[in-house]
Amino acid sequence: ITGNLLALESLTEEHPDVQLLLCESGGDNLAANFSRELADYTVYVIDVAGGDKVPRKGGPGITQSDLLVINKVDLAEAVGADLDVMRRDAKAMRGDGPTVFAAVKNGVGVPEIEHAILDAWETAMRKGSGAK
Repeated sequence: ITGNLLALESLTEEHPDVQLLLCESGGDNLAANFSRELADYTVYVIDVAGGDKVPRKGGPGITQSDLLVINKVDLAEAVGADLDVMRRDAKAMRGDGPTVFAAVKNGVGVPEIEHAILDAWETAMRKGSGAK
């Protein structure tokens, strides 16, 4: 975590006009590794190859992230994962929290991911400037 924060501080100093920095933190879905205080917006990515039971296991990444991305949906059939089960379980764990099903390598879901991140950023910028 310290390494990421130092890198972000360095980038902010080197590029003062940059308004949006993205930082990949890696890690897992354990509470010890997931902290809402470390980011303004979090995207949690799971891989279909992990199986269709992953969303129902919960954990802070699944339940608390601003956006859940279920990636590699193109591999679902090959690994025996049921996307409908994953969709249902993600909804049960996240309520109205957004979830995008994607195959990022093939561009599937990328526009939805971009939109979610940029929409949240624009909303935060409006709030910060006092605009509505």
